[in-house]
Amino acid sequence: MDATDFDIDDDVDIDLDKLPIEERDAIMSRVTPDDSQPVDAFTLGQNDLRRELIDRGIQPKGFFNDDAARLQEEFNAEHTAERESRIKQKIQTAARNYLRETIKRKRQQRETELREEIDEIANNPKLEVWMDLVKANTTPTEAQFRVNPIATRALSKVLPFNLSLQALDLSGNKLDDMAGKALATVLLRNSTLQKLEAEGNMFGPATMKEFASALAVNQGLTYLSLESNPLTAEETDYSGMAAFGAMLAKNSSLTSINLWRTRLSVEGGKALVKGLYNNSTLLCLDVGNNKIALSDANLISKRLAENIDAADQIQRKKGVMKKNQMNAADRERVKNEARKKREENEKWLQDRAQERASDREKLEAERIRKEIEEDARLRQIALRKQAELQARMELEKKKKKKGKRK
Repeated sequence: MDATDFDIDDDVDIDLDKLPIEERDAIMSRVTPDDSQPVDAFTLGQNDLRRELIDRGIQPKGFFNDDAARLQEEFNAEHTAERESRIKQKIQTAARNYLRETIKRKRQQRETELREEIDEIANNPKLEVWMDLVKANTTPTEAQFRVNPIATRALSKVLPFNLSLQALDLSGNKLDDMAGKALATVLLRNSTLQKLEAEGNMFGPATMKEFASALAVNQGLTYLSLESNPLTAEETDYSGMAAFGAMLAKNSSLTSINLWRTRLSVEGGKALVKGLYNNSTLLCLDVGNNKIALSDANLISKRLAENIDAADQIQRKKGVMKKNQMNAADRERVKNEARKKREENEKWLQDRAQERASDREKLEAERIRKEIEEDARLRQIALRKQAELQARMELEKKKKKKGKRK
């Protein structure tokens, strides 16, 4: 929910210390001075003087000058308290009115921008397609857009949540600081985008301050090019470069920044040097064609060389570590292969032993089957012979009986 969704109640006290300095200055410029003066006790009569003292719990001394001086102290203190209260009330009234106007202005601006973006999307089918791709995380890893500031604002509302786009080129689009602020919101939330090229636009100190705030927490962007942008408003405002330089002390992901021909001048160069000497990850910073001091250029080159040496050492250590890991992996692989081969041999021997045992069992079963078959065959032969013998014996008996009858 945006701050423009709220209103300021009359009984709300505004803490000016929590507001940006430019807003505090704008509020204080609306407060009219209090030129009132305390009542002059020496102009009162003796009776009025006495009554005023008694009303304040003070016993009059009876000497006019002494009593008037004492009462004057009371008048001065009361006036100071009342004056401070009036000034505080004026400041709070001015602050509430200023914030109401700011909220109203921002709300109107937001509504205007929203209408502009809706119209731009409706009139730009290609932009609508790209926005759908961004929302669905199906963009190519790299994209180059030819867009105006309105289209950039529309895209910037969906890009913070995209996980597919890694490189974005918005160069040569004449984008203004409003578009720059929108892009800063992308950098504030998106950690997938690694490369942003925005050369040849109209970004000034306001954009640099927004970029600085975002990049102080961004941990994804490694390459930023702002070549040929008027980053110092033609060398009249270095506030953006001061913020950008301070950001370098906090950012640890940027490795390459291109600020070629951005009117940095001496002050911009000093701001970069100040921040760069608290940065250990930046390896390339192009500040050519900017009229920065030669001493600062040398300091920048020296610091970058130190960062490069440190990065090389880290890479070498990583290389040694990777080599050791690979050697360990190779040893483990050889060990695993030997173990696997041993297990395979053992399994093969077990399989062969099982096959031989199975063959022996089959042979034994076959032998037993054949013995059983042979026993059965012999029994059948014996039974058949016995049956034949009985048959012959019966036949002989019958023959003998016939011979006796004859």
